[in-house]
Amino acid sequence: MFYANGLSALLWAISMFLGSGLMALADEAPCTLHHEGNYYNLNSLKASQDYEFKTLGGHSFYLNVCRRVTTEPWSTGVPNNVDIAGLVRKDHHDFAVGLVNTTLEMRDTGLMLHLSNGSPCPGEDNLYGSSSIRFLCNPSVYGAGKPVVISQFPEDDNEACQYTVEWQTHFACPTGERGLISGFIVFLVITMMILLMLLIVFSTLYNRFVLGKRGFDQLARLSKIHLLEIMDFCMELFQSALDNVRSSGNRWARLTRDVNPASYQWSSRDEEQAMMAADPLEDEHNRELQDTNVRRNDMSNGTQGVDDLGTIRS
Repeated sequence: MFYANGLSALLWAISMFLGSGLMALADEAPCTLHHEGNYYNLNSLKASQDYEFKTLGGHSFYLNVCRRVTTEPWSTGVPNNVDIAGLVRKDHHDFAVGLVNTTLEMRDTGLMLHLSNGSPCPGEDNLYGSSSIRFLCNPSVYGAGKPVVISQFPEDDNEACQYTVEWQTHFACPTGERGLISGFIVFLVITMMILLMLLIVFSTLYNRFVLGKRGFDQLARLSKIHLLEIMDFCMELFQSALDNVRSSGNRWARLTRDVNPASYQWSSRDEEQAMMAADPLEDEHNRELQDTNVRRNDMSNGTQGVDDLGTIRS
């Protein structure tokens, strides 16, 4: 029966859907870290406007977390299609301190985020701008906090190529995380609610348009028999639609196979004859020319044996 195959297909689809959701929950999210039973999440530091602070020499430093800067870079020496995580606005150009990185590390000094592959360092070959951002947990800091440059190398602001930034914020403190089991339970509950809503909608439509019920009788009846009836009806609709698609494809294939392309190709001579045959004015003109030629021939033949006085010549 249709509903047996439909039930198997439904169970297979649900298992695949739940399996993909479980894999998504198991993956490590960007800008998060599990370390010694603690969970760190810096996604809250993503900002629509860059964090702005100063270097040791007083130049503006623009930085964002786990996303590219919103400040328009100018002459950084890096390709335009890369995501710059931070830049220093120097006197004659911008210096990229690294590209976007979403992988956090835990070091003895705290939670670290390393940025690399920035602008070429002045006077150095194969050396590019980089920076290390140290996030320190400080629950007393209200809001996101503010990053501070604590060292740079070289110390000269125009030659500096590597930066160390310290950032005190309460977002760097360990936070609670939904466990894998609890996350899966929430995902399962949401999925079951969606399926239940779909069942109610399809059951109501089935009762109204197929069984012809009205009023309260058309409302969904959550029973096994009713569910099997709906599944059987859906499988029949699917099979009918599939058959229509196949038959349409077969008819189109036969039509394209039976058509002879040569029968639709006309020569220039055929086109000329068809145009002449389709033009009545041209035919009338040809008949007038023929009549005129006939009269001229008759007059020519008639004047060969008669002189000006009407005498017949021998």
